[in-house]
Amino acid sequence: MIKLIYMLVSKATKNNWKRLNLNAQDIEKKLTKRANKRYSKKLFIPKEYSTDVSNVELITDIVEKTIDLRECIYYLAVNLLNINGLSTTTKYIYEVLEEFEPKSDKNAQFYLSLKLPTDEKDFLGCVYQSLLNEGSKNIKGSYYTPQSILEEIFPNNIDSSSTFLDPCCGTGSFLLEAANSITSPEQIFGCDMDEVACFIAKINLIIKFKDKEFRPNIFNMDFLGVNNLGNFDIIATNPPWGALSKPDYKKKYPQITSDESFSYFIAECSKHLNHGGKMLFVLPESVLNVKVHSDIRKFILDNFQIEKINLFGRVFSKVLTGVVSLSLRERGETQEDIIIGTNRISQSFFEGNTNYNFSVLDNYDVQLLDKIYSKPYLTLKDSVWALGIVTGDNSRFISENQKNGEKIYSGKNISKDGISDSARYILYDRTQFQQVASGDIYRAKEKLVYKFISKKLVFAYDDKQRLFLNSANILIPKLDGYSIKDVMTFLNSTLFQYIYSKKFNELKVLKGNLLELPFPVKCPDNDLTDDKIFELYDLTNDEISYIKNTVFKL
Repeated sequence: MIKLIYMLVSKATKNNWKRLNLNAQDIEKKLTKRANKRYSKKLFIPKEYSTDVSNVELITDIVEKTIDLRECIYYLAVNLLNINGLSTTTKYIYEVLEEFEPKSDKNAQFYLSLKLPTDEKDFLGCVYQSLLNEGSKNIKGSYYTPQSILEEIFPNNIDSSSTFLDPCCGTGSFLLEAANSITSPEQIFGCDMDEVACFIAKINLIIKFKDKEFRPNIFNMDFLGVNNLGNFDIIATNPPWGALSKPDYKKKYPQITSDESFSYFIAECSKHLNHGGKMLFVLPESVLNVKVHSDIRKFILDNFQIEKINLFGRVFSKVLTGVVSLSLRERGETQEDIIIGTNRISQSFFEGNTNYNFSVLDNYDVQLLDKIYSKPYLTLKDSVWALGIVTGDNSRFISENQKNGEKIYSGKNISKDGISDSARYILYDRTQFQQVASGDIYRAKEKLVYKFISKKLVFAYDDKQRLFLNSANILIPKLDGYSIKDVMTFLNSTLFQYIYSKKFNELKVLKGNLLELPFPVKCPDNDLTDDKIFELYDLTNDEISYIKNTVFKL
């Protein structure tokens, strides 16, 4: 297993480890950390997927008693079929069961005797997700969509005669939602690379349409491979995020330079959409503005009208990223505004954004930003930038013992009020660190430091030549007519926070984004305040009030 993880580590990182003279034990320790959940054996119940939390106790009992996953799912499926009055000897049901029949039946009676709930949309899916360890879910990018999200995002105008496809159907939550509008199961299609999930999806559809005899159109296959499923009126899915991809995907989808799994699915789905059809995707929030995903944003803007963007925040257990949904339809000659919550924005604004960012704002924000940027301005393009120190192993290099070098600070020590004291120390031996900036930057007479992981701009002034870890970045501004503290005041201002949050809205404060902030050509001679900065951009009282209220809510 360790060898497999090592194969996934980049060549640059391996070279850094070699330069640090790490021994085998150190490397194994790093590999365990670097796995980043991919090799975690932890089990957890995704409570957000259950439609009735009172069923968690039963699911927990099942998980604790299960040794053979396939046996568990099979006999629970038989139990559910029986509860719903469906005979397992019926030809189409018998065939589905026969294809999945497990080798073991040691615990069959336990599963068959359980009183299973009928109030769960996907009880088998809840159990299956609870039996998969954290590492397996991470590698597959497999986190099933909660019912609450499905109900909010699903098209409410699906015609009963529409054809529907979920190319990453999992255990069938999207298929079941489509079945609320589509009257014939023959019009509902799904596929997935997970055999167990496909079996559960078949059982779910059979129970959903229990008055009809049919064989579900669920296929255990790679949708990104060669397929002849045809075209559909509605395609909706929660594709894998960050899953390991196959080398031939890059050749098949040259427009996707990120090698991101969900981007491949969007590109392939576009080939299977009927004229006038619609697509719906549940995606990580990073698709909106992270630079590496500019490829799929451009693809979407070139080919589709974005109808709606929903923002859900963090909804998946053990997943830190926020969740969004994108509703797309075939692009016509005229564009309509995109709906984002209660706001509306022209799609053309996205097309003019740096990296085609999908900015979370409305047309009023667009007009306000246009006004702010209408005056001539300077940028920080000639400034000096640097990362904090990347030790490669903080436990090895950082200590709370004062004898071990000098104090080192992190992003936690930085606030707009200054730099708080640190109780951690480091021996500053540049040759030992994985990544380190030029020493004259750390030891500059004056510099600004700022939090790297933050949705807000937080800058502090340092004239004590302090060292910082990589949770803090460094800026030595070069801006004609501005003192370093003038620059800091602008960067910490309410106005710049508004601009930054509306244009970028990222969890990381990136140099490329900071370079787009507009400093007036001439800095005022008198003391700078928030109100003075507003005046420099000729903003009205109503506009200032709107900006302040917006930033206050962040």
